[in-house]
Amino acid sequence: MGDKQWRGNEAGGALSAGTAAEWLKEGGAYLPPSLRGLRPAFLVLPEGREDRPSGREPAASGPRLIRSEEWLKSSGPLYEAWLASEGEQEAEQALRRICYRLRDEAAAQFTGGGGAWTAAALPVLPELSDRPDLLAALQDAVLEALFRAVGERQRGGGDARLDLLASYPASAWEFAAAREFIESVAEQLLGHRYAAACRIGALIAPDIPPAAALEIGRTADFLVIDGAAAGAAPLDAASFANAAEGIAAAVRRVKPAAAVFAAGAPAAEALADLYRIGLNGIFCAPAQRTEALLRAACLVWMDRHESGGSASAAEL
Repeated sequence: MGDKQWRGNEAGGALSAGTAAEWLKEGGAYLPPSLRGLRPAFLVLPEGREDRPSGREPAASGPRLIRSEEWLKSSGPLYEAWLASEGEQEAEQALRRICYRLRDEAAAQFTGGGGAWTAAALPVLPELSDRPDLLAALQDAVLEALFRAVGERQRGGGDARLDLLASYPASAWEFAAAREFIESVAEQLLGHRYAAACRIGALIAPDIPPAAALEIGRTADFLVIDGAAAGAAPLDAASFANAAEGIAAAVRRVKPAAAVFAAGAPAAEALADLYRIGLNGIFCAPAQRTEALLRAACLVWMDRHESGGSASAAEL
């Protein structure tokens, strides 16, 4: 966690079914000449809550993306009670109960379903769009729940890796403010050393201007282009890939090794194009991931086969 660069495994030897889809190392004939031999690892990673991984599906070699709104929805009446609370004391009590519930959810995620490494996006909720004070309080409770779950897991000798995502910053200033907020909560709960090592990225909408994405990308540890961004116009796979290409190109003009991922249903549908343009990978729902793994394995096989690699169909 101290190294904030997103690193891929050094895969060697025969290309197995697991490593082929999780670590797509080398460019080939499928890629444009400018990327051949230079493309980063391409990861197919899980998104969303899942109690147990499928026995037929290889374990992910990276984080699971969790949108904290999912956890809030699971709290059901607690969240609704907080919204409807009257008075500061009642609101504080309701928020504390939400924090306890989310801490249990996070602890379960770290211990089950291969979720020891989690990338959690802070909540952004339409009903709080005109109440920044309430949103800040809710985000603080979410961060407290996550960091306390990490601390408990580590004190018990278990592994718990947590990355955070600021959700939909529109500018470098907004991202810097979100990053400072996350780091301050992390330092209060887990100490300066953990806060300094915590990787903080940005979940961005595909319609963000590339110039804004460039400025955010300068200081973000990684970017996730979200095909399910709330409020953004729905995009088909081709339009999403075009938007992702523009964002990635802009960011990598100033930060060539920037880690750029995609998420949401359009990302899985546009997998081949996202692989071609050099993204680091996608996050996709359990229902899409098996197919995405197979498609990704085919792409790396095509690259290696057409560029004279030794991988055979049997090895995949």
